[in-house]
Amino acid sequence: MNRNPYSRYYVPGPSPWPFFVAISANGMAVGLILWLHRTPSFLLMGMSLGCMLLSTFSWWRDLIREGDIGFHTRFVIKSFRDGVALFILSEVMFFFSFFWTFFHNALSPSCELGMRWPPPGIRTPNPSSTSLFETGLLISSGLFVTQAHKSMRLKDYDVGPFIGLVVTILCGTVFFLVQLREYYWNSYTIADSVYGSVFYLLTGFHGMHVVVGTFWLMVSLVRLWRGEFSSQRHFGFEACIWYWHFVDVVWVALWCLVYVWFGGWLYMWWFKMWDGDVYTFKYPDAKPSWYAYIQEEHAPSWYKIPDHLKG
Repeated sequence: MNRNPYSRYYVPGPSPWPFFVAISANGMAVGLILWLHRTPSFLLMGMSLGCMLLSTFSWWRDLIREGDIGFHTRFVIKSFRDGVALFILSEVMFFFSFFWTFFHNALSPSCELGMRWPPPGIRTPNPSSTSLFETGLLISSGLFVTQAHKSMRLKDYDVGPFIGLVVTILCGTVFFLVQLREYYWNSYTIADSVYGSVFYLLTGFHGMHVVVGTFWLMVSLVRLWRGEFSSQRHFGFEACIWYWHFVDVVWVALWCLVYVWFGGWLYMWWFKMWDGDVYTFKYPDAKPSWYAYIQEEHAPSWYKIPDHLKG
């Protein structure tokens, strides 16, 4: 590793790790496709995953060594900040595409969905149960990791950052396990209409981001234990906090929109609170089609079938 003394930036030498990471990622993708076609290759998946972990840790090791030697000047750190910011922006666009798909189907359900959302036959999960507990976990983890960062900036390297990171890692782990339990007890699968497809894509990819963020927090905890962070030099930990807050914000938006609002529960609570009278217009001014799904006890008298015609 050589640095040009006349340059503000450090240009690393040739490294084999990007090549091995690309090869292992391709092998994992092929293994996933084989598993989806019910011809799994556990040997390919195992070798690809092992190569990915080994190459990633080796890449991180070289990067940490460059910073310890002094190659990461303030200009290099600024380029790291810009890179992480662009990476998180790309992740925002990634989830935006799935939310767009969800809104496209939820706001204007097609006739194949029965013109209703959620589609008929889908029993959506209760947002005040498991998902509310998961929301509390992630919000709490965001508070703890922020407190850990604040303690580090105050030069507390013994108690505050360790407690904050350990609790945050525990919250992320429990969140992932609870989400697996929710998947097990759900009454629908990814093949049950567009609701099931979008629901599992959104929550599944978010769960993958939680796993990545939890591993990143573990790496930050090990680096903190080894004394590699200081009050002025801890961008690796700061970037991890940015990523974790991004995961928190995505889940809060997902819970409010997918679970509460478009899961049908918000309308159900509103309907029960007003005892069925949730419309701003008078019943006689409405067309009969509006009452296709109104319960009989809440329908107006002119809409009910006369008694002499029932027999």
